[in-house]
Amino acid sequence: MPGKIVKEILHYIKSKIDGVEKVRAEKVVIGLGYTAVKLDSGHVGLCYTFSDEVNLNCCQIWRKAGSLAGSSAIKLADLSLSWDLSEAVVGVAALNALSQLAMDMELDKYVITEGNVIDQINVTKEDVVVLVGNIRSFIPKIKERTDNIFVLERNLRMRSLNVYPDTAAEELLPRASIAIITGTTLANGTIDRLLELSKNARDVVLVGPTASTLPDPLFKHGVTIIGGVRVIDSEKVIQVVSEGGGTPSLKEACKQVVIRQREGR
Repeated sequence: MPGKIVKEILHYIKSKIDGVEKVRAEKVVIGLGYTAVKLDSGHVGLCYTFSDEVNLNCCQIWRKAGSLAGSSAIKLADLSLSWDLSEAVVGVAALNALSQLAMDMELDKYVITEGNVIDQINVTKEDVVVLVGNIRSFIPKIKERTDNIFVLERNLRMRSLNVYPDTAAEELLPRASIAIITGTTLANGTIDRLLELSKNARDVVLVGPTASTLPDPLFKHGVTIIGGVRVIDSEKVIQVVSEGGGTPSLKEACKQVVIRQREGR
C-alpha cells in the first residue's frame, strides 16, 4: 500500500541504527484510537488505528496476537509496506518507534522546538491553506489568519459542512500555498501522491502522532515542517492506547514537537 517514501524511511533506519536487527518490540498494543509499539530501548511509536476501515474478517495482524511482543522491531516495521491496513498500522508504529531511536543518535541534524505546529506556521491572509484531514483544532486558528481554507476528509463520519472528500485533493492541493497533511497518510498509502500534488506549496506540513517518523526522506520529498510528538511517559502512553484513548488522552504523556531541517543540510 504505502509507496516509495515509506520504503525510503525503512531503508534510512536500517542504515542508521547499527545492529537494528537486534532491537526487539517489548510491547505491541492495538487500541481503538491508536496502535503503539514500545521497543526494548524504551522508545515508543504510534500510529492511528483506522478502526473504521479494518476488516475484522481478514485482519491478518490480529491473528498473530500473542506473538508480536518480543519479535524483531525491524521485521514489524517492514509491515508498513503491507497492503493489509491492519499490518501497515503496526508497521508504521514500529517504524516510528525506531525513528525515535535513530533521531536520538543525531539530534543535532534537526531544528527541534516544542509546541503546537499550527502556532509555528506563518499563515498570511493571502495564503491558500489546504488541510488534508479534518483536524478540527487547527481550523479556528487558520481562519484567524486567512479565509482561504479547504478541508479534505476521507472518513465519512468526520465529514461536515464545507469539508470536501479526499478525492478533491487532485484539484485543491496544487492551488495550496500551505499544505497541512495528516501523518495517517503514511499508513494508508496516500502520502506519495499528496506530496506530489503539494509541490507548488511554500510550506508542506506533516502533522500528528503518526507523523513522528524519521524526517530525512520526507524533507527530500518536499515536506518543510513536521509536527509530531515525543513520548515522555511510555507506560502512560501504553495504558492510554490499551484503554482506547485518542489524541486528547495522549497529551499528558507526550510533548508536541516541531521538526525542521537544519539549514545547509
